[in-house]
Amino acid sequence: MTAAPDQHDPAEQLAAYRRSREAISALAAALPDPAAVTVPACPDWSVRDLLGHLVHICQSFVAQEDSQIDLAPLSGVPADELLDRWAELDAELPAALERSPELRRRIMLLDVVSHEIDLRLGLDLPVEPTAHPGFEGALDLSTIGFGLAVNGGGLPALRIETPGQSWVVGEGAPAATVRGPAVDVFRSLTGRRTRPQIEGLEWSGEPADRWAQAFAWGPFAPPAAEVEPVLGR
Repeated sequence: MTAAPDQHDPAEQLAAYRRSREAISALAAALPDPAAVTVPACPDWSVRDLLGHLVHICQSFVAQEDSQIDLAPLSGVPADELLDRWAELDAELPAALERSPELRRRIMLLDVVSHEIDLRLGLDLPVEPTAHPGFEGALDLSTIGFGLAVNGGGLPALRIETPGQSWVVGEGAPAATVRGPAVDVFRSLTGRRTRPQIEGLEWSGEPADRWAQAFAWGPFAPPAAEVEPVLGR
């Protein structure tokens, strides 16, 4: 029997990060002009901007700067140079992961996994994130961030369920349960689904709008208009 990957182990996190970096890099490099292709889930960004953001995050992580996932894209750098810089940073990642706090490592993985999905959906390509070694940890961290918003807003506890997993966020007994496929729950918790799409998940107990404010947390907030369809898996 092969042991299950430890989503908190730096070596496993490095492998998961590299998988997304290599996938994103290959998709971007295949475009004639990454600066001319938009990313619907990040409506102010082109693919070049998406790369600029990811490289900025990686540089900041390697340099041990105090930053999170909302860093602006690096400006004035062509896509091919960004790809080269991102590949070069890979050599410094193992040591940076070993010396970084667990939360910071998890935040960087959540960011890169989320943006890989952004890019795939923006290019109308297949998305199977539940098979990605970084997805489970990214989903778990998103429930933690959402839970902090539930607590901070004085909202009742909520049970979140996906096939094979469940979380209770907030204090006390859950006043409601929201269920959905793992991908749809993750995208709802990370600012890629509108309020009607979120309310279209399976809710029981108190109505969904009771927790509406908590879906805006950290750098995330539900978009005003749909940026992607519900995937249903």
